[in-house]
Amino acid sequence: MLLSDAVDGATIVAPAGSTVTRESLTAPLWSTPPATRRARKAVAHAWTRVLDRRSLRADLTFDEAGGDSLRLLRLVFELERQCRISLPLTPFSTDLRPSDMARTLDRCLAGRADETDATSPVLFLLPGIGGEDPHLAPLPVACRPALRVKTVDPVDWPEMSLPGYSLPDLARSVASHIATQAPSGPLLLAGYSYGGFLAVVVAAALCALGREVAFVGILDTTAAPTGSADPAPQRRPTRMENLRQVSAWIRAGEVRDRLADFVVTRVVARPLLLRLAARLRRVWLPFGFHFDLNRRMGVRLRRDLMAAWRLRQEPPPPVPGGSVVLFRAEDTVPDLADDVGWCAAYPGLRIVTVPGGHITMLEPPHLPAVSQRFTAAALQAMAGAA
Repeated sequence: MLLSDAVDGATIVAPAGSTVTRESLTAPLWSTPPATRRARKAVAHAWTRVLDRRSLRADLTFDEAGGDSLRLLRLVFELERQCRISLPLTPFSTDLRPSDMARTLDRCLAGRADETDATSPVLFLLPGIGGEDPHLAPLPVACRPALRVKTVDPVDWPEMSLPGYSLPDLARSVASHIATQAPSGPLLLAGYSYGGFLAVVVAAALCALGREVAFVGILDTTAAPTGSADPAPQRRPTRMENLRQVSAWIRAGEVRDRLADFVVTRVVARPLLLRLAARLRRVWLPFGFHFDLNRRMGVRLRRDLMAAWRLRQEPPPPVPGGSVVLFRAEDTVPDLADDVGWCAAYPGLRIVTVPGGHITMLEPPHLPAVSQRFTAAALQAMAGAA
């Protein structure tokens, strides 16, 4: 016996004994293809290591399961370790369920992570001091479909630990990667915070390769690119002061991150130990400590490269005039010049004020306005280069 019902003129036929509800009758007649077994297993393993199995079975969103941006970064790191592939952060977000993440992982493994309009201009975005970070991921999404924003962070920190490695070396490596990704036409670059410094050096390296750089967006990089050293660093806390803070770290859930910072700052500081740490970076450590240690090591080495570069005596690298735009957050340090010293290095620089602070400019309610002004400036530069 068959049960049938009509929905919008179509006849739905179901086997006898099955249950047909109003929701099932009004649901679409197609469904998203299920994720592969490999992707489901990888996401399940990463999810249970970062969160818990109960939320995995309930298919809750990452946010509903108690996840945050740092845990999302750890989950992507676990997926990279299992799949032995570098994954972009942009396709992953805290509003995804495990089933959604598995399908997203399948797209990444198939090389289809960016499924936006292929006719849109591509902009290469360089992240902050901590490397590719989830709090920067909403910006590429907000710029769609006008821009395809690709975050570029191709250099692993063990390479930065090699003797004599410098910021220009890093810039040349990034420039080579970008030139391979976009073999022809004018290029659009941008950098957030520390990435703003790197963006101008990468732009100079691309110009040296004979490529045209139409746009360099500097997203709230709050220090001058001129050859001067940073102010004297703050005094590091003593061991006893660190021990007194342990209880506060436990309450805040920051033990691993703080301990990794202590190890990197006090122990892994000599070149020999750096190279040893580079060789042992894939060794499994309990409680997710290897993730925090790797992250802190990358931050330290990027900061060291930047400090050495700012001590240089030569002028800042040349960038085509009129292509540099500084996006300056409204909520900033009091009594600080609007251009933060960038106009002295690049007289043709244009300043665009955006709402929010250094971090909140990338969050609601400021993100729509920031992405709109950022996209408009990039497209205007592209139109001028055409």
